[in-house]
Amino acid sequence: MRYEIIGGSMQALRITLEPGEKIYSDSGKLISKSKTIKMTPRLAGGLVGAIERKMTGATAMVTEFEADGAEGSASMSGVIPGKIYMINLNEGEEFVAEHYAFVAAQESVKFSIETVGIGAAFFGGAGLVLQKFVGPGAVFIHVTGDIIEYDLDGNNPLEIDPGHIAGFDSSLKYKITFVDNIRTAMFGGVGLFLAKFEGRGKVVAHSVSRFKLASELYAQGLADYSKGKN
Repeated sequence: MRYEIIGGSMQALRITLEPGEKIYSDSGKLISKSKTIKMTPRLAGGLVGAIERKMTGATAMVTEFEADGAEGSASMSGVIPGKIYMINLNEGEEFVAEHYAFVAAQESVKFSIETVGIGAAFFGGAGLVLQKFVGPGAVFIHVTGDIIEYDLDGNNPLEIDPGHIAGFDSSLKYKITFVDNIRTAMFGGVGLFLAKFEGRGKVVAHSVSRFKLASELYAQGLADYSKGKN
């Protein structure tokens, strides 16, 4: 497998496969493919995982891509402007990604579903479902806006708005905490919850929260529509 990250501020991913090689991708992320690439839908994380994903707004299926008889390539991207980030996992290494961030992974990477606290889902914006990937192999995620990386050394915990989390090493301890000051949450626009990470490992963050971006675009669209009617 070979890959290329294309573009600057609005990146896409192109993966080239040799005959017999396979990857799988989140549904709805495909841009284009070679004729020699065969696509096969499959349940994401098994039947239970597919039901969990569907109930929380994620796609129930992933798409398997295989080079059938000759080399071929497939290109894919996120649905909001941003960057592609690659995680190279060794045997047994684990990485957890927000379900909207996942783009593609090698066939050798095992996939499972991980759920988070109900508070994060309804108030933090991170969603009920996270996706755990176990190596060996490469995983590609889409980061809204620019990529922000935090390398935790085990001494200083990180508190972050859940809506900005793209993914993190599973070696980190992760929990949802209330903000220190309820007035800050109510009037400061930061939300009621923060995600707290402790331990050694990496956190990958969106510079722009996709949830806040969607909310602002929706509000602006309504305002423009209202002005147009008047």
